[in-house]
Amino acid sequence: MDTMRISGVSSGAESLIQYNALSSLVGRRSDNGRWRTRMFPARSRTWRLAPKKTLFPSVKAVSSEPKEKVADVVIDSEQEGFSSLSPFGPDAASVASSIKYHSEFTPLFSPEKFELPKAFFATAQSVRDALIINWNATYEYYNRVNPKQAYYLSMEFLQGRALSNAVGNLGLTGAYADALKSLGFDLESVATQEPDPALGNGGLGRLASCFLDSMATLNYPAWGYGLRYKYGLFKQRITKDGQEEAAEDWLELSNPWEIVRNDVSYPVKFYGKVVSGSDGKKQWIGGEDIVAVAYDVPIPGYKTKTTINLRLWSTKAPSADFDLSSYNSGKHTEAAQALFNAEKICYVLYPGDESNEGKALRLKQQYTLCSASLQDIIARFETRSGGSINWEEFPEKVAVQMNDTHPTLCIPELMRILMDLKGLSWEDAWKITQRTVAYTNHTVLPEALEKWSLDLMGKLLPRHVEIIEMIDEELVSTIVSEYGTDDPDLLKEKLKAMRILENVELPSAFADVIVKPKNTKDSKEAAQTVVKKEQEEEETAGEEAEVIPEPTVKPPKMVRMANLAVVGGHAVNGVAEIHSEIVKKDVFNEFVKLWPDKFQNKTNGVTPRRWISFCNPYLSDIITSWIGTEDWVLNTEKLAELRKFADDEDLQSEWRAAKKKNKLKVVSLIKERTGYTVNPDAMFDIQIKRIHEYKRQLLNILGIVYRYKKMKEMSASEREKAFVPRVCIFGGKAFATYVQAKRIVKFITDVGSTINNDPEIGDLLKVIFVPDYNVSVAELLIPASELSQHISTAGMEASGTSNMKFSMNGCILIGTLDGANVEIREEVGEENFFLFGAKADEIVNLRKERAEGKFVPDPIFEEVKQYVRSGVFGSNYDELIGSLEGNEGFGRADYFLVGKDFPSYVECQEKVDEAYRDQKRWTRMSILNTAGSFKFSSDRTIHEYAKDIWNIKQVELP
Repeated sequence: MDTMRISGVSSGAESLIQYNALSSLVGRRSDNGRWRTRMFPARSRTWRLAPKKTLFPSVKAVSSEPKEKVADVVIDSEQEGFSSLSPFGPDAASVASSIKYHSEFTPLFSPEKFELPKAFFATAQSVRDALIINWNATYEYYNRVNPKQAYYLSMEFLQGRALSNAVGNLGLTGAYADALKSLGFDLESVATQEPDPALGNGGLGRLASCFLDSMATLNYPAWGYGLRYKYGLFKQRITKDGQEEAAEDWLELSNPWEIVRNDVSYPVKFYGKVVSGSDGKKQWIGGEDIVAVAYDVPIPGYKTKTTINLRLWSTKAPSADFDLSSYNSGKHTEAAQALFNAEKICYVLYPGDESNEGKALRLKQQYTLCSASLQDIIARFETRSGGSINWEEFPEKVAVQMNDTHPTLCIPELMRILMDLKGLSWEDAWKITQRTVAYTNHTVLPEALEKWSLDLMGKLLPRHVEIIEMIDEELVSTIVSEYGTDDPDLLKEKLKAMRILENVELPSAFADVIVKPKNTKDSKEAAQTVVKKEQEEEETAGEEAEVIPEPTVKPPKMVRMANLAVVGGHAVNGVAEIHSEIVKKDVFNEFVKLWPDKFQNKTNGVTPRRWISFCNPYLSDIITSWIGTEDWVLNTEKLAELRKFADDEDLQSEWRAAKKKNKLKVVSLIKERTGYTVNPDAMFDIQIKRIHEYKRQLLNILGIVYRYKKMKEMSASEREKAFVPRVCIFGGKAFATYVQAKRIVKFITDVGSTINNDPEIGDLLKVIFVPDYNVSVAELLIPASELSQHISTAGMEASGTSNMKFSMNGCILIGTLDGANVEIREEVGEENFFLFGAKADEIVNLRKERAEGKFVPDPIFEEVKQYVRSGVFGSNYDELIGSLEGNEGFGRADYFLVGKDFPSYVECQEKVDEAYRDQKRWTRMSILNTAGSFKFSSDRTIHEYAKDIWNIKQVELP
């Protein structure tokens, strides 16, 4: 019998664990120093656990006590070279034993049956065992060597299913496939039992998840922080009335990947008031207190021991807040109000913010993420520092990346903790904060550059408003110092563009804090003139209001979070070359003049593991065969070698066969989800992304309507010659309160219902809306795609990442010169990209022409609008079509230039048909898209973040 002595379980007597099925991982060091692994044969074994040590030493990040030395694991075994850190290469029999063990001893289902759901959970728990070994080893090592670590804060992490990704990254796919086969299951069927985690919505969250994969794969010390949404965004249902929303149920059967850390929790406060203590320090007291509890999810790297962490926060109230007296007196709802107020923070991703209550809830979410995460980060820093904490070293050990503006409250929260709780001065805390935090901008849309009501924030986070006001005052001083006070109008213009506080009068102490400009003896008086001019304008506005019958409403006082993010961090990056230039030229132009070195570009990327290797094994095998190595999975530059085979008939034949296999999977998906039957030999034309006017699903469906109209005007033989058969597939969610987006969803489904049931058209044209689009659906659709639409109004898409996934999978893009389309087109070749539409630098003038009434719509655009209004598709679409008309006004004037780009879009689609008829040419274009996609790996992006922004180094486990 093998006996394993491991310290740290408890301070009680020794425990005995009878081990009947679960196999443990072993390894033997080879001559080159690397680990080769195998597994002990499954057999009965008793492990004797000694007190005061632990089998899996958990990562402690709760307290700031000096770090305890992690004890070595002492193992007595007849096997040589035992290592609990090497999970690669087990045999199928041992894996099957592990799965059977979890089906019996980690049960979530009754014991009578062993069916697919139970098989999934047992398999996932088995895989998690291997992850936990590497996971704990990773953080034990990081705690020991104390490298600088990056922390990625995001409101979204769109993870997708974890099982296939985990066994693939661990190199265990074959072993688990064989093990499950021996148990009567196949791995693919078991994997489909896993619900997609409802932790994100679109590209922002999927990017964050790709980044975590690359961080782990590249051995960077990093960690993700997010919120654990109970109901996610929503589950989308498509009915005759369009989109309907229902609560997500992804946690109803629990999540086998997460581990709740009941010992890792932090207080988070709202409301209350700020008082000054006897020592002059500020104290935030009273108000509403909740608790944020950590749920950890292991993120394995590809063929590396490094397994990093995604820490998700769930919220609750202390049990003392449950009013037992009220409950017993029958006031049940009132008794549990505090618990509900705390728990609802993590119920839904992006709760509707039309009401004041919704706005407050969103702000609570953002602050919870920031506060809990920073408390955790600081606790880890203090623990790793041991007994000597030097706060000046904090930025040398910690990098905080804010994924968009949602986590911007990190800046005042870090200031608050450093000043109020750690006793640092304003100057020291500000220097530390600016050196620690960095900001990624993901949008140029004004409505997405978050603004919060100053009044709301003042009530909810009173101490943070004080800090933000001080930061704003510092910024005013910097602006005045830079531009002087000789030209009050120029100064006012700069202040209006750059201040964090909008529609807020200048600080009363303004004249006293400015730096006097050179050669200006009356600078103080000049500065006071600016203040006076502001006040006079407000008074004048008030006087004029008395004359006007209706009272003038003063604009609300707002906090501009994007400006705060720029001012409070040391780096600001866009996510594609064209986007970064727009950010510098238009969005933050004044800040660029002040701090040009802050701004840089980091073009997005996606992980080639999930988005080629795992979701498209047919194509992956072909690439490996023709390149002659699997190294492309880690070094995507090798994909470029496919270029020399692009005309090879054998490769083209294999390529088309792989595409056909993937298309057949989608035929089944469509039948299952919608009831429609589609032809796998038709072109699969796909647009899957969040439903938004700027992404222009409306342009796509109007193009389809025009195509359908022309078909109906022809004889059967004419339309057969004129049009290539197409299956036009849409997927994506419209935000629940975004009325126009929901109109677009309904229009698409109505058009589909008409066309798909038209016997004259048959298989020549089908329109499919796949409901409840998510990562798992994308993993089926993208490998099957032949044409993909990335047709946003130029200059409005920051980057896009689905365009990269499509291109990697040999799909040809039709799109505008927007976001990463520009760089994709450069890499794959202009002749392998279908381009149309206005350019980004033309948009402003085109909108101006529209406002001046100079726009003349093309006749075919008027024709298609009239066809829609004729009632062919049933419902009344006056409001939807009306948004494309007029020269000005909310919801009108075609702000996103659908009408302007429609003629060139239709012409470009004709070129698509022409190219598709020549399958040799089309396949060549497809191969060259995959070959040219090498730049768009998230590995490349993360290397750039690590070097240029975070200043962290790779740390490989020994």
